[in-house]
Amino acid sequence: MIRFFKELYLAEFTSFYKASSNSWKPIINAAKGAAGVTLFECINLIGVVAWIEIFVGKRFLLPNLHQLDIWIAVFALYFWNYYILVTRGHGIRFEREFDNLKKSKRTFLRVSCYLMEFATAVFFLCSIYAYHRFFHIIPKSGF
Repeated sequence: MIRFFKELYLAEFTSFYKASSNSWKPIINAAKGAAGVTLFECINLIGVVAWIEIFVGKRFLLPNLHQLDIWIAVFALYFWNYYILVTRGHGIRFEREFDNLKKSKRTFLRVSCYLMEFATAVFFLCSIYAYHRFFHIIPKSGF
């Protein structure tokens, strides 16, 4: 099971790496891959924190975060992912080997990656909706 999650992590990096990869240099593709992984990790983290605050019954973290704190956390997570996936080479190696995997495994990893990304988006939206309902937050109308 741990191996599956590791491969899913690497497949997500690969999917962002390969998105429009012909238009960019390899270093940009690598940064793009690490940024994509970081994006979904941050979305999951916000959802988890929202549910923790709901279960505790008190708003203590989300309303007290300053924008600078958020950016520092996002960049720290990004550089951690970049270090593991690019500097250490785990993601780059997997991306190079991905096309040599059996077609069934490639398809399974792609579908699993897309399902995980969809589930992350649904989890995030449900978490924010529940957070607003629980704490009686009325979002501003309009965009």
